[in-house]
Amino acid sequence: MGIPHAARPRVMQALAALAMMCAIASPVSALEVRVKDVRVPSGTVTATIELRDVVPEKFKSALENGDPLHLRIQAELWESRPVWDRLVYPAIVQVLRLVRTPRHEITITSPSGREMSYAALPNSLPLDLVLGKADRVARDVKYYVHVIATLGSLPERDVDELGDAVFGRPNEANGLGAFGRMIFRKMIEISDYLQSETAETRSRPAKLAFP
Repeated sequence: MGIPHAARPRVMQALAALAMMCAIASPVSALEVRVKDVRVPSGTVTATIELRDVVPEKFKSALENGDPLHLRIQAELWESRPVWDRLVYPAIVQVLRLVRTPRHEITITSPSGREMSYAALPNSLPLDLVLGKADRVARDVKYYVHVIATLGSLPERDVDELGDAVFGRPNEANGLGAFGRMIFRKMIEISDYLQSETAETRSRPAKLAFP
């Protein structure tokens, strides 16, 4: 059955209003990662990356409620070749913890324990990543950096105590027990990383900036 001619303007207005509501409800920001620089200072290969819109809209309510967020960054240096590119180092992985403190500050904690506090979450967050030693790279070769950034929520549980109960304490466990603990922790991390958003980028192949 067709729409009566007299009702068509009202239907078109309703569809236009619905489209506008959907546009407003859709996320206006998304996690983004860029490779800004790759250089070789002090005998190491270091990449500077920039994270933008670190906490998209769908995660902001969790952060406001005091729930921690975890930002996982994986970076790899590749040698650009005509046929098969070569991975220069094993991938490095860092996990940053983001939480709103009782003083309403945003605290970002690095794997080394270094804390950075902000009154408001910055739109742009630069990070330096040490990829490996310089003795595995050459001046006349082109390289690129592949980065994957994943923001997600993990429940705050004591994985170590649970692992101790299953496999024994680290100082008491044999090699098989230690391997089991590692697999167990990875399974916990993967299974709990349910709500997440991922951004990925790759820099252009270029020669590294040596001092």
